[in-house]
Amino acid sequence: MTILLLCLWLIAAATGSQKLRSGNENGVKHRTRIVFVCEHGAALSVVSAAYFNKIAREERLHLHAIARGVTPQKDLAVSARNGLKADGVSFETSKPQALSIKDAAQARRIVAFYPLPSRYSATTPVETWDDVPPTAANYGLSRDAIIKHLRELIGELKSDDEKR
Repeated sequence: MTILLLCLWLIAAATGSQKLRSGNENGVKHRTRIVFVCEHGAALSVVSAAYFNKIAREERLHLHAIARGVTPQKDLAVSARNGLKADGVSFETSKPQALSIKDAAQARRIVAFYPLPSRYSATTPVETWDDVPPTAANYGLSRDAIIKHLRELIGELKSDDEKR
């Protein structure tokens, strides 16, 4: 009887371990970082990360967002910087940074405004928000579209957490 129980325990343990290593269960749900990526890491990703972090703080979520770019430019976009300041929303990014494989691997989710090379989606789910206009064209429209997407994203993330 003891050997049978031991065998059943070993099978259960092995099956559970396999679940943790397979598919999206690769620890993705337990990660707390969201990575927003635009072409230059200077506008849409910065506004998204700033507003995500604001909402996450207000809702006491244990999530944090960062902004990255595929080909970072030298400085933040004036439209994003001025728009966030006028909105009274703090932002951490002072200089655009390149998206790295490490950023992608440590993220729970990547949100892209620009097509990403496939190597970034190998370990982390990527979603694309290609309907958001550039901040330079109309900051208010960009911000509002981003906030709409953020509400949906945060709802999904909270739902995923409740299922755990």
